[in-house]
Amino acid sequence: MPSEVNVNSAICGFKHKITGHLEGKHIITDIESDCSKIASISHMEIPKKETLNIKENYVMDQAKDSCCVTCIVPAGVLHVCKIELGMLSQTLAKKSERVSIEFNE
Repeated sequence: MPSEVNVNSAICGFKHKITGHLEGKHIITDIESDCSKIASISHMEIPKKETLNIKENYVMDQAKDSCCVTCIVPAGVLHVCKIELGMLSQTLAKKSERVSIEFNE
């Protein structure tokens, strides 16, 4: 069963649904979004080994030329990858419910 997360980019007004599943040596991800900048990364076949670091990271490399610098969608994709690789418990993720950035005055 594929992993699925919803990303609410409240600042830019977009909501995104990210799904992914492990297929051999790749995590296949798809993103449903109305954001035109996300279109270039809406389908990816991500090599498992290129999800482990920030610097040598397939998702970040694909997003760097299309997404805004503060876009949280790539982080959502990486959370799906971690769940699919068994590096993040789906039960814990569902229990935690969300990851957030809160702006203070």
